[in-house]
Amino acid sequence: MRLMTRPTPFGTRSPAATGILTVITSLLVSVAVAMAGPPPANDALSSAAKSIRANILYLNSYHDGYAWSDEILEGLRSGLSSYSAVELQVEYMDLKRYASAHIAPLLVNLYKRKFQSRTFDLVVVSDNPAFEFWKAHGQALFPDLPVVFCGLNDVDPAALENRNMTGIIENVDVEATLNVALRLHPRKNRLVIIGDASTTGISIMHQVLAVKDRFAGRLTFVPCILSSLKELNALMADASDTTLFYFIPFYTQLEGRFYSATEILEIVHRSTSAPIYTNWAFLLGHGAVGGKMISGKTHGRLAAEYALKILAGAKPDRLPIRENVDAPFEFDYTILKEQGIRLDQLPDDSTIINRPPSFYRLNKQVFWIFIVSIVTLLLFTLLLTRNIMQRKAVEQRMQNQLSFQELLLDTIPQLICWKDRENTILGANRYYLQFFGADDPKGLETLQGEAKKYYMAHAEWANRLNQEVMQSETPMPGIKRSVTNASGDVRQLEVKKVPLRDKSSRVVGTLTMSEDVTRAVNLEKQLLQSQKMEAIGNLSGGIAHDFNNILTSVINSIELSLMDVPGDTPAGKDLHRALKASQRGSALVKQILTFSRPSKEGMLPTRIQDVVQEALGLLRASLPRAITVREEISRRLPLCMADPNQINQIVMNLCTNAFHALRETGGTLTLFLGEALIEGERAELLGLSPGRYAKLVVTDDGPGIPAEIMDKIFDPFFTTKGVTEGTGLGLAVVLGIVRAHRGAIDVDSRPGHTAFSVLIPEHTGAYEVLDMPVDNLARGSGHLLFVEDDPDQIETIPRVLESIGYTVSATHSAAIALSLVDRDPHGFDAVITDFDMPVMNGIELARMLATKMPGVPVIIVSGRERAVEQVVPVDNVRRIVLKPYDRSTIAQVLQEVLKKDE
Repeated sequence: MRLMTRPTPFGTRSPAATGILTVITSLLVSVAVAMAGPPPANDALSSAAKSIRANILYLNSYHDGYAWSDEILEGLRSGLSSYSAVELQVEYMDLKRYASAHIAPLLVNLYKRKFQSRTFDLVVVSDNPAFEFWKAHGQALFPDLPVVFCGLNDVDPAALENRNMTGIIENVDVEATLNVALRLHPRKNRLVIIGDASTTGISIMHQVLAVKDRFAGRLTFVPCILSSLKELNALMADASDTTLFYFIPFYTQLEGRFYSATEILEIVHRSTSAPIYTNWAFLLGHGAVGGKMISGKTHGRLAAEYALKILAGAKPDRLPIRENVDAPFEFDYTILKEQGIRLDQLPDDSTIINRPPSFYRLNKQVFWIFIVSIVTLLLFTLLLTRNIMQRKAVEQRMQNQLSFQELLLDTIPQLICWKDRENTILGANRYYLQFFGADDPKGLETLQGEAKKYYMAHAEWANRLNQEVMQSETPMPGIKRSVTNASGDVRQLEVKKVPLRDKSSRVVGTLTMSEDVTRAVNLEKQLLQSQKMEAIGNLSGGIAHDFNNILTSVINSIELSLMDVPGDTPAGKDLHRALKASQRGSALVKQILTFSRPSKEGMLPTRIQDVVQEALGLLRASLPRAITVREEISRRLPLCMADPNQINQIVMNLCTNAFHALRETGGTLTLFLGEALIEGERAELLGLSPGRYAKLVVTDDGPGIPAEIMDKIFDPFFTTKGVTEGTGLGLAVVLGIVRAHRGAIDVDSRPGHTAFSVLIPEHTGAYEVLDMPVDNLARGSGHLLFVEDDPDQIETIPRVLESIGYTVSATHSAAIALSLVDRDPHGFDAVITDFDMPVMNGIELARMLATKMPGVPVIIVSGRERAVEQVVPVDNVRRIVLKPYDRSTIAQVLQEVLKKDE
């Protein structure tokens, strides 16, 4: 975090210090005048030139930072600097780093769109790539626009005449440079030319090789198109005592990164003691001896002169193409010393860089003025020492205070920032910067990609509130808002804002404090969802219980009727249909019960990966070809205590939902199964015990779930499908099954991505529950005590039991049942009792029977699975039968129970 502060005054000068400063100023002015000499005479501008108003488009072949083209631009600007009404539009084409064949179509489209409402009076193109681009596309982009070119290599001037263009050709005097090189190094006879495969590089290579015949017998030309650092190292290792290097400027990519011409030249210089020559001034000072140097600044100034003449009314065809530009000999003093070359060996009028100045060559007057100035400055420094020391003490105290403030702000677990009246961020604490992915407040302005989008969305909203706070000059209470951080996580912030005031109580900005309340909001949502689902579960469980009682009576009554009516008669067929309808009603009730409190029957140590694989195999056969199924199923998962059928139901329901999301547009359905370690806050938010879980994730790339219905998708009977497509129980049942397995389900949905994540823990402990009908009717014998408060079942169930061979004593009250037992404790072989009864329920009755008639088995029947949870500690309860049940089910149970107790 950085606090923004204003600079403190340097201090107050004494009169003596002021006088000394005046003397120093006069002396320094005298030095400047003496060294500068007389001012140059200003050229008079013609009236036509003064009136020029124009827009010039400058196409730079390369990128900002490439020295040659940067010098051309500097010279061009220098030549146009006196004409304020001439606007220069610079476009970097970046064709050194990227192939023209790929970039050119994009640039054409860009320039069409970018300049569709803008006109230009002239275009300047520098170097071959921009010139070739203009030749191919210039007429289509800007018809009949005059062109001034510069920096062109290997071009025939005759081919450019009468084409509404003129300019400067980059002809380098290779011959003169090589003649000087051979004169300075008479034993050298091998010239290695280092270049690249770019358009400009190949053109310059042709220019160098064009003088090859003039050095026949003296130099062997060895062209080298560089493609890798390994090749460069090999080239350096191959250099002999007779080798000279000639360096062509280029910018290329080697081993995954770009290298500038100066970097490559420095590598060559470090790798060899052989002399290096070149013809480009910007390369001097990086390892080259020198040569007859051309300057990009000169080319740029000449291009500016031609451009101004054309804008003043001259025709491009009337301005001659300049093939030769004055290029002086220039050398690097440091490299001359390395090579053992004396200055008197160089051509006359050569320019030497890095040459140490001679002390005695300075003007004597300037020398003594300089000495006096230094002495005066030393005296002035002594006078200011005390003032500086005092200021440093004050600054140290201020720095300590600021450091404490920074530390204090950074330790506050809130997002804090402050802005001025223009909503420019002045500072922020560490939590704020980390939240949005920046290292300092300035870094917030340079965010890229998704992080920038998330920050800008929040900043626009926050800035509107800042304006309201500054206008009302009152604090803003906490407002909750969903904000996406730099990592892409959606967090809930409670935002508070207060106005900032200066010493005169004027509002000069705002201070914002935001607290991350995501955890609290999630816990609140989880509590509300849990309460809602518990209420719905209790309601559905109660309804299911009543339905089960009704269906039990209906099913058993129909079975009794079928004993009296032949099955092939119309009445018999009607009864069979009624029985099937009742059984379908039973299945629907079971589905409702699965949501409210899913059955734990069938739970056993299960390899979930096998169940998921089997369900996925069934699913693949039913999906259209437009939907692609991908699987990532780990084969090494621990056993989980689970019901395979219910796990299968989870997979099928979630995959069916994904299919409905993708059926119109197609897409990809991904099923992942692996392990997850859930601990800490994550476990608390999901309501899970810490530990390892099997994690099942079903993902699709469909349109996503609308945010406004996200809180309702697990509600029973809520559906977005058509009337004939679903009941709205799918996700509700999945939720019930997951909770019965002591797991959790989570949803992440946005456009293009929806993922349901199911966590199932390792589970131990199970109990035996029977709710499956059997095919064969098991007959038996014995005296049964049947206790049931439902009148219809009192009428039907005893008859059903008697039809399979038993003697039955039936009662609607637990109290009456106990009195019957008191009269004859040994008169009953088994007791069948309902769980839900007034005054005394079935479990309480079973406990009392255990003391009155020990060893006599008790069978509990119930429409609620709550009986399962309460029956565990009761020893004489042998079975639980869930309603509705039919004759074959109760017959099988009795046979098994009585057989065990023999």
